[in-house]
Amino acid sequence: MDAARIADFLAESPLFACLSPTDRLALAGKMRARHFARDEVVFHRDDEAGHVFLIVAGTVKVSVPDDSGREVVIALERGGDVFGDLALFDEAKRSATVTAMTETSALALGRADFMNVLERNPEAMRRMLGLLAKTVRRSTGHVEDLVFLDLPGRVAKCLLDISEASGTERVELTQEDLAAFVGGARVSVNRVLAEFEGRHAIVIGRGHIDIVDRDLLRHEIRY
Repeated sequence: MDAARIADFLAESPLFACLSPTDRLALAGKMRARHFARDEVVFHRDDEAGHVFLIVAGTVKVSVPDDSGREVVIALERGGDVFGDLALFDEAKRSATVTAMTETSALALGRADFMNVLERNPEAMRRMLGLLAKTVRRSTGHVEDLVFLDLPGRVAKCLLDISEASGTERVELTQEDLAAFVGGARVSVNRVLAEFEGRHAIVIGRGHIDIVDRDLLRHEIRY
């Protein structure tokens, strides 16, 4: 992808759209294409930071270990989303591990290059802070789900949230990743999924789950 095409893609991103065409083209020339295979780690928690990533296509998961060392998925990011953005604001190490869930293409941009543009574009800085606020709200909501919802409710809400975000009834998520996302043991999550399938709310496939009855799943979400 040449710089002009990258600049056009940046214009579709909420973060970069407020930049001038000249600034977008300048940034495009500094971005580097990265490709990740399914299950490939983009970076590990505690790695040195320094780059922000804009997803062109694919899906990645953001995860951290719990007290027992088990993976807990805290977010999924898709095409058009930005991740690794905390690296823009300090020089701390990575706070989470990011792994490609599907074959993923992304554009990487160095911290210094991005900050040079943000510092002379107040609107872009406000949007960047808005993205960070969205991340905090999403994390807070995820914690509330873990505290106040039982396991069937967490599974149902996770399936609905991912489906709505992707705009399709098919949730591209393995049962293992789903268990990590809802904070449950895999065997317990599998039991919940089998019950949902038995009630014709979902159909379980290989590496994906199809939603059949959204109302039934919504009924399971009881705070």
